[in-house]
Amino acid sequence: MTPLGSFNMNSPDISDQAAATFRNLSIHRGQVLAEYVWIGSTGTDLHSKTKVLESRPSKVAQLPTWHFDGTASSQQAGSTALSSVVLRPRAMYCDPLRGGCHLLVLCDTHTPSFNQAGGSLDYAAHSTNNRVWCESVMSESAAHEPAFSVEQQYTLLDPATRWPLGWPQTAAVEHDHLRYCGVGRGTVVGRDFAEAHIRCCLHAGLKVLGSSPEDTSGQWSYSLGPCGGLDLGDQLWVSRYLLQRLTERHEVLVSIDPKPVPGDWSGNGAPVKYSTKGTREQGKGWSVIEEHSRLLQATHLQHLMFYGKGNVARLVGGRKTSSAHQFTVGLELRNASIRVPHTTIARQGGYYEDRRPGSNMDPYLVTSCLVSSTLNVPLPGALRQQQNFSAESTASDNVSRSSSAILDELAQGDSFAPDTPPQNMSLLAAECSGTDSMSHRR
Repeated sequence: MTPLGSFNMNSPDISDQAAATFRNLSIHRGQVLAEYVWIGSTGTDLHSKTKVLESRPSKVAQLPTWHFDGTASSQQAGSTALSSVVLRPRAMYCDPLRGGCHLLVLCDTHTPSFNQAGGSLDYAAHSTNNRVWCESVMSESAAHEPAFSVEQQYTLLDPATRWPLGWPQTAAVEHDHLRYCGVGRGTVVGRDFAEAHIRCCLHAGLKVLGSSPEDTSGQWSYSLGPCGGLDLGDQLWVSRYLLQRLTERHEVLVSIDPKPVPGDWSGNGAPVKYSTKGTREQGKGWSVIEEHSRLLQATHLQHLMFYGKGNVARLVGGRKTSSAHQFTVGLELRNASIRVPHTTIARQGGYYEDRRPGSNMDPYLVTSCLVSSTLNVPLPGALRQQQNFSAESTASDNVSRSSSAILDELAQGDSFAPDTPPQNMSLLAAECSGTDSMSHRR
């Protein structure tokens, strides 16, 4: 078996040497290979195909639209719609896998339908296209200058057993403080893969802040940001695409399932750091953060519905996770719903971290929910209907007990009381002193 970290084409008919030869072949006339990437029918799967361009575009608007067979990817919109789904380029990046002038092109999806009355084609955002809703929310909130960072966790799996690398085969993982940001054989597994991934992200032009091994064997994380909500979503999806593409060259699988293996461990999350122009104002931002916490409390369960499939199994109130049943706020507490860093307390302004999102969350949805709940920005009607939000204009107008779908998933029922205030954060300010500057990088 090829060792973890070496490359192959996963084909018995092509040797590594021959594969390298083909990859290095020159392309005449300045043509460019553009890999069009889109999100699939499950909301977490990714697809791509290659388009040959006659020259390298200088901006996204110069990229042509394309299409794919919606029936093959389970994305046909219905019997009245055409089978093709249209790909509209939204962001482009350098392709680290092909190198040269070649591109990765992130697209969103649109459904064409024939207008018999007008004799023309109409286009609507596909039901799996959450980017279009995020764009609307971020446009409405632009004056508040919302900014986000995300920490994406993932677990490396053995392709033969689909069991996490380094885990015992018949028992739950052993927690070991040496593994967190650890070094050395027998302590850390998969560093070659994580190193390849972060380098690919940097080559692509993504705003990578760093990468590290987590406290469970085979588990890694990397951070992106800070940037606007739409940009964060684009970059996170491209980074996930690179994760999956690298598994084609490494003898390993990647899972971003919140709990790919059951047991007493923290699972995979995707904590999001969030700030606005108001929260970042030194000396005055603290009161804004307190108001945000009250608004987020009122929509706690609705947010969980947008925070990743299977995420409730991770939110048990231990192992650095909050409880799905209760909304909490805490100073540097990683088992709280909202973590307030000490730098924010010291400056009386800055960012806070929503630790509830699962690792498979859609960043377009998470950032939209945070903005809608805290800035009184309407969620698009399609999203409200999708997750049982009421017809009221904003997320903060909803009562968490209306989220019947999430309550069904919570075996213990709804233990969250909407009229119970979150932890009194005014007491936390007295616990922290100092003048450390606030930064999403902390």
